[in-house]
Amino acid sequence: MKTQGIIAIDIGTSSLRSVLFDGRGQVLAVSRRDSPPQFLDGGRVEQDAESWRNLVPETLRECADAAKGKGMAVSALTITAQRSSVIPVDTGGKALSPAIMWQDTRTEDICARLEEHQAAVYGKTGIRISPVFSAAKMSWFKERKPEVYRAAHKMMGIQDFMLRELTGNFVTDRSLASRTNLFNLDTLDWDDELIALFDIDRRMLCDLVDPGSVAGYLTEAAARRIGLPAGLPVVSAGGDQQCAALGLGLVGPGRMIANTGTGSYLIAGCDRPIRDPGMGISCNVAAVPGSFILEAGVLTSGTVFRWFRNEFYREDSGGKDKYTLMDVEAAASPPGANGVALLPHFRGRGSPKWNPAAKGAFLGLSLSVTRGDLGRAILEGIASDMAENIEALESLAGKAECIEVAGGMTASALFNRIQADVYGRRIERPDDAEATALGAWISCAVRIGSYADYAQAWRTATEGKEREEYLPDPASRELYERAAAKRKTLYAALCAQEGT
Repeated sequence: MKTQGIIAIDIGTSSLRSVLFDGRGQVLAVSRRDSPPQFLDGGRVEQDAESWRNLVPETLRECADAAKGKGMAVSALTITAQRSSVIPVDTGGKALSPAIMWQDTRTEDICARLEEHQAAVYGKTGIRISPVFSAAKMSWFKERKPEVYRAAHKMMGIQDFMLRELTGNFVTDRSLASRTNLFNLDTLDWDDELIALFDIDRRMLCDLVDPGSVAGYLTEAAARRIGLPAGLPVVSAGGDQQCAALGLGLVGPGRMIANTGTGSYLIAGCDRPIRDPGMGISCNVAAVPGSFILEAGVLTSGTVFRWFRNEFYREDSGGKDKYTLMDVEAAASPPGANGVALLPHFRGRGSPKWNPAAKGAFLGLSLSVTRGDLGRAILEGIASDMAENIEALESLAGKAECIEVAGGMTASALFNRIQADVYGRRIERPDDAEATALGAWISCAVRIGSYADYAQAWRTATEGKEREEYLPDPASRELYERAAAKRKTLYAALCAQEGT
């Protein structure tokens, strides 16, 4: 009998991958493709949906071939993806427009018109009215692209779009729905009052399933494209941050996760919906059915670092990887970056004090400032925003003595050291670059009966794996506390000047 494997699809903001796991959650093969969005004028961030339709099958085929080469049978597919992007599609699942991505801010005017309903919407959904979330984007299509809206059968997220491509079904899971501004956290269903407030037709919304559910079965057409048998179950594992939290061991209350990629997400678990009195922290459905997460988001993290690479490291790097060179130069700058500070709000500010009009800024520049100082200031600025969110989360979920970190930016030991010093907490980084895909594997493995529960699957997959540990340095911690106070003052002054 062939051993059984699971292929997890993980669609991020800048890249996507398919990962072949064995029955114990060990990675056997990874197929990756870059798929960055387009950043356009007017706050627009878009992506051609055909990129996912074409690239995902390529990666699946490579993983299917790897499984065959290892004498392994694939027993299921599971998928997780970035959340809150919107794609209008026709009855055949064909995209009628480029996807409006989660970072897009073109809907600021629609959100401003609805500001008086902020408290009521947050009370029902656990999230603020914001350009980040899906409902305002759907409203934008109805107002600004009525011909597209009229032709649309559904307004779908990226995960929903690929589930339709693989199974033929128009479904979404509740963890994704809880990022739309249209989903009631208490009833766990679409909310008619919210649908009316955003002036959306209910027919545009997909059928709901719990995260970790079989959303459908691989169609004959999809099976031919990827080289796998038709009829395989396809599991909707949950949104990418929910799956990252599951892959890092957040299977119940009492832990905190810091996941830093294109944006940064601070996540704590809870067993019931919790609302933040200041409405700065989001509450969403978790990847584990019946559970919830509290989430705080820094909207631009890796995006800023990538911008810095593109604009400041254009010349030849002497054969070195440019990110490695950036890290070396930033490490040569002392804590505090020789007085340079960054406000990392290049696409507005997220939690805990949402401000879509906020702008990024370097402060404290002089003629002695080096490129390395700027690089270190970026890392410190991102970590400082994350620290403010940690404090906000702890006020609701309790103190976290240790924070699990993951995501692309944690490949930098310097950034992890800065995180420990800025947070004043022990930092642990698991030796696993595929936390999000692992969470999707856990969800699927439990669903198909390979494990009794999520905790057992996580323990099996992580048994014996090493973890990097970083302890805070008291002297640097004191310096960063002073810098954080200064940064808050500067941010308030800039907002007052700009009238935001």
